Amino acid sequence: MIHILKQRLAYIVLFMGVIFGMTHGIARGEDIALANLPEIIRNAADKAIPNAKWNKVVKDTDGKDSWYEVSGMDAKGRKICVTVELNGDIEEIETEIKSQNTPKSVMTALRGRLPNFKITAVYEIRDDQDKVIRYDIDGKRPRDKEDITISFTVDGKFIKLDD
Repeated sequence: MIHILKQRLAYIVLFMGVIFGMTHGIARGEDIALANLPEIIRNAADKAIPNAKWNKVVKDTDGKDSWYEVSGMDAKGRKICVTVELNGDIEEIETEIKSQNTPKSVMTALRGRLPNFKITAVYEIRDDQDKVIRYDIDGKRPRDKEDITISFTVDGKFIKLDD
């Protein structure tokens, strides 16, 4: 009987270790007051999107690297988010766009993969050189109405699906 209890305890410890290992690489966000945003990060975000009205800052880490996500509205009233590394380098710039402004290749790929997908938002993702690198499309999965994000390259190649 004691042997069985020890074995079960060993399985529980192993299971907990696996769960901890799986979550170790997941980004964890911490809200930061805009007033406490480091100047190097604020300057980088302001340079990436001049005249933006910032309203939210999250400091993220995946256990190895850390970065800031600075969100707000641009001068045209669009939702924006700038991801800035700790040294002030821009990782990416996300701008909400209208679905009708999404390239036809992306919309064709989306409809081919998920024909009845209900779009709630489309984001154009650019790099620090202002080059569009992908489109992230938020919406409802047809089969279970679950919120998901699906990503495509500019020419419509599928990148990933985030549940």
